[in-house]
Amino acid sequence: MKLTKIIIFTSILSCIIGNSFAQTLENYIANYNPSEASYIAQQIRLNGQRYHIDPLFLSAVFKVESAYDNSAVSYAGALGIAQLMPATAQEVGANPYDIASNISGGSYYLRQMLNAHSDKGQLQYNYALASYNAGLGNVGNTIPSYTYDYIQSVQDEYYKQKNSISDLGATISNSKHLNSLQQKKALLAKLKAVQEARKHK
Repeated sequence: MKLTKIIIFTSILSCIIGNSFAQTLENYIANYNPSEASYIAQQIRLNGQRYHIDPLFLSAVFKVESAYDNSAVSYAGALGIAQLMPATAQEVGANPYDIASNISGGSYYLRQMLNAHSDKGQLQYNYALASYNAGLGNVGNTIPSYTYDYIQSVQDEYYKQKNSISDLGATISNSKHLNSLQQKKALLAKLKAVQEARKHK
């Protein structure tokens, strides 16, 4: 079991230094969907404010889900930029075929997942991502191992955007999160120790 794939989203992400390839969110999205980049960036900002989620976190999720393509359809039938299952879209009152509604629905659903795991402390975002990926009913008191790669992908994308996008200063904020690099390293060391212990069982 690769416990190191459990990534902790914390306010420490705001400490990443160096926008050596500074660009706007719109320009970044244009690398994948040039014709709709401006509108998608606008909607991500709007919903980040509406649901109190770092817009770069939303952007990272949507990049991993669909590469910002609202015509994307998964093999399981998930639709659009936020890859909403039809039942989920209905639940959150979204029209998955409309860009603004798809992004709003996905953002609202992610906020629901964050709220559902508000008791998970520094692992809140991990559990929320696992739930977004696998469904809330499939995530209990442990994060399913089959969601590790998804969590890792979103984390990698978030770091990438945080280092390259210059027009968004918001960060994930939660008073329960770790707030220092030393604390983050200490927790990751504990997770690694658990991993090593399981290897030798």
